[in-house]
Amino acid sequence: MDSEDSFPSISPGMARERFLVKDEAWEQRFRPNFNQFIIAPFEFARPVIKLPVPPGRTGNHALFLLTGGQVGLTVGHQAYRLSAQQLAVVPAGQIFSITAIQADTTGFMCFFSNDLLLSAINEANFDFLKLTNNPLTELSTQQTAFLTSLLNRLVIEYTESGASRTDILRPYLLAVLSEINRAYAGTQAVVKTDAGDRLVQGFMTLLDERIRQESQVTTYADRLHVSPNHLNKVVKSRTGQSPSVWIDERRVLEAKVLLFQSTLTIGQIAAELGFTDQSNFGKLFRKYAGVSPAQFRKMIESDQFLPGIA
Repeated sequence: MDSEDSFPSISPGMARERFLVKDEAWEQRFRPNFNQFIIAPFEFARPVIKLPVPPGRTGNHALFLLTGGQVGLTVGHQAYRLSAQQLAVVPAGQIFSITAIQADTTGFMCFFSNDLLLSAINEANFDFLKLTNNPLTELSTQQTAFLTSLLNRLVIEYTESGASRTDILRPYLLAVLSEINRAYAGTQAVVKTDAGDRLVQGFMTLLDERIRQESQVTTYADRLHVSPNHLNKVVKSRTGQSPSVWIDERRVLEAKVLLFQSTLTIGQIAAELGFTDQSNFGKLFRKYAGVSPAQFRKMIESDQFLPGIA
């Protein structure tokens, strides 16, 4: 089975149909080629977003910059609460959801395609766009002001021409990413890591890469060249959870994405995640999600998971 054919990443066009309330500013919100690049101030976007947005994978990179208020995000397993002078970047392919946007939130949300990114950055390499990055970056007052100015310019360009003027979008996008890279590098430079931290990071990276193929702690330990006992001890002491719990939670998260974004049956999803018994899949899903896979899919299809403006 080629699950990729029935499991597309969410595009801005798909998100528009599922997560937004149509209003009188609809045409203004979606300018030409918006699937390649779209940006909006939170003040403009928030009133029409159905919240919470369920976990999914976007085909575009996502950027959230706050100058006021708060935004709730989950990225992978982790929940984040963004506030003023904080930035979150979610690389294309990462699982994330928007759980809440406070009414007084100010700042920007932006989505841009990998094609536009590659045409803008040339040979530049940005660590914050890696799937295993820390998505949250603290900004100084000056950094926030620089990025706000650049993003305001991109809002003007998008409003006037959408994503059609790539000769204008590319240099401004490169400037934005370069400012973010400087801020991100500055925050990472002060973090000291030891062998335990590196082992945990290696385990988390493998979860991103191998969760659909591998679900045994022993397999991850073998790939990391440590004993299962050592992996269990280090991961639990550094994260508060055992590797087996991380694996179970990630399998359920992957299942939520497949239930939402794919047309696969529940039995096919169970097989895709390595379950030989669909009932075992259902028990694990219910343990962490509180509902059965069928109930979860029904809630999304009937917009029960999207109760409206929060």
